[in-house]
This record gives sequence, structure tokens and C-alpha cells, in this order.
Amino acid sequence: MPLWQLFTPKNAFTSEEKSDLAQRISDIYSGPRAKGTLGFELPRFYTTVVFHEIDADSFFVGGKSHQKFVQVEVVHIARTNEGAAALMGISVEEILANYFGSVSEVLKPYIEDRGYEVEFHIETAPFETWKIDGMTPPPPESAAERRWFEENRSSPYDAKELNNDPRVATA
Repeated sequence: MPLWQLFTPKNAFTSEEKSDLAQRISDIYSGPRAKGTLGFELPRFYTTVVFHEIDADSFFVGGKSHQKFVQVEVVHIARTNEGAAALMGISVEEILANYFGSVSEVLKPYIEDRGYEVEFHIETAPFETWKIDGMTPPPPESAAERRWFEENRSSPYDAKELNNDPRVATA
């Protein structure tokens, strides 16, 4: 899961622009460049993008109404910065530079180039606090996760697909 929440002024984006931006955000984690930039590819359905349109009288920055501001909040669970850096054989600082480069490339045409100010932050939640359709998602890089990637949906998996990962309890 990356969960992206974009808090925007009302009517900042058309329906088509929201769809395009959601596709591009998903590409950060699941597109052709993901493995080379981040060291991994996630199943596409892991990425959720939610647009919250805020009325002018309900969007404040520094105590003042602000209609040219976008707040972006991201929650990561499926991978950690440390894990991604280790996969790439680089530092956490380098993986973050890669990530923020991809994020900037995706957001700039929709936000900065349109004169909006933006604040962006990431929160990382523990893998063990995450469920999809009542199941603990398969471990990173496991056969089960690869199957979920290829099928683009969750489905039951068995111990043979877990690569002996102790984070996933099996009965």
C-alpha cells in the first residue's frame, strides 16, 4: 500500500486529470521504471489515490484561506525506505532522492506548473498492521506477491508461496 491523499481546492482538477494523475502515481510504484528507481515493483492494485476537494471557506494555511495550495499525504506500508535502499545497494538518502525525483516529475505538471503551492509528506506504517481483503499481504518479493502482481488482485496463498518469511503466519 501506498495510500495517496491529495487535499485540493474544489475544481482544481477535471475528472480526466484526476484519472491521469492517479495512473501516473501508480506508475511510480508499478510502472516500467519502478524497479530501476526504487528497487521493487508493487502489484498495481496496492496503490490507492484519493482526491479530497475542499471548499474555499474550509482550506486554510497559516490561519488564512488559501486556494492555490495542495496538501499531499502518503502512507507507505508495502516497503520501507531502508528495505528499498538495501535492494538497490544504495543509501536511504539516495533512495529518497530517487523517490522524490519520481514524485516531482509526476506532480509538477499538475500542481507547480499551474501555480499551486504544495506540501508533501510520507508516513510509514508497520507491515504487520496491514490487511487486504482480510489477508496479510504476502511478503515482498515472494512468489505469492509476484502472483498478486501478475493477477492485479488479492487471492489466497499457501505456505509454498511465502519463501519462508516469518512475518506471515500460516496455519
